Amino acid sequence: MSMEKLSLFYPVTPHVVNRGWGVSDELYAQFGFTHHNGIDLNLVDGQDIRAPFDGKVTLVGNQPNGSGNFICLLSTPSYTFNDGRTCKVELTFMHLKEALVEEGARVYTGDRIALGGRTGKTTGSHLHLAPKRVRRGLIGYRDIDRNDADNTFDPSPYWNGKYAKRDI
Repeated sequence: MSMEKLSLFYPVTPHVVNRGWGVSDELYAQFGFTHHNGIDLNLVDGQDIRAPFDGKVTLVGNQPNGSGNFICLLSTPSYTFNDGRTCKVELTFMHLKEALVEEGARVYTGDRIALGGRTGKTTGSHLHLAPKRVRRGLIGYRDIDRNDADNTFDPSPYWNGKYAKRDI
């Protein structure tokens, strides 16, 4: 069975990275890790955030002292990575002004899923996007990676250079 390679569409336009993945910072120790567990994308308050792949919304919530309003999106397909592992991808979108989807919703590349904001512990409006490689376990999904960036991976090599949009 052949699996596709991960190809992420940009969830916001323009695609401007304010802070990259894996940057060392002791500030994150309060959350249980010491490296930036995602990427921060520049946006304005209330800006549309779109699904960068087809998936299912697995969680919508709020952590007032951390990620603020957030959405977790699990990819529909499994992907094969350069290290030979095949798995699904879970993306967590953080600091949202508002979620536009509910748990259990199916979304497709380019669907509006949220409005950007600055909720939770943040210094300003931005989208914090935390990607994890996951596999189904006995109960739910389990992280594949083990690292001090909260078991996330660097999404930079997987951006396809195109903005997520939905042609209706």
